[in-house]
Amino acid sequence: MTRTSAPTLPALHRTSVASQATMLSILPGDVAQDVEIALALAAHAPHRTAAVDVRARLRAHIAHLVDPAEQFADTLPEGRARDIAASTVRHARDLIGTQGGNPAACLTLLAKLTQHLAWYAADPRAHGTSSQAA
Repeated sequence: MTRTSAPTLPALHRTSVASQATMLSILPGDVAQDVEIALALAAHAPHRTAAVDVRARLRAHIAHLVDPAEQFADTLPEGRARDIAASTVRHARDLIGTQGGNPAACLTLLAKLTQHLAWYAADPRAHGTSSQAA
């Protein structure tokens, strides 16, 4: 069995596990904190009341970030990176209202979606500006 080439992702998202802490540091404080809490709870206590509260906060973050993330996705040139960003946004919109399922998986999914949407929304292109000269 041969492996096909890895998908091309936006450069911001090519991170090793070791650099995840660095990437969390660029997120707004409350978002980064909720992502870290969710990942810890997913591994150790996904059924606790605190986990329910964090899931609700992550859904609120997603609802707040999804529009700027979509604007960012729309600025990307046609190609794999744009398809991935647009798919992430669609998945986030679908997940906002979804309840139930595996609590640990839900926490992890919400945390990672929040993280990706925050990265997209942090890009100047998400707000109609560009850091590059035209």
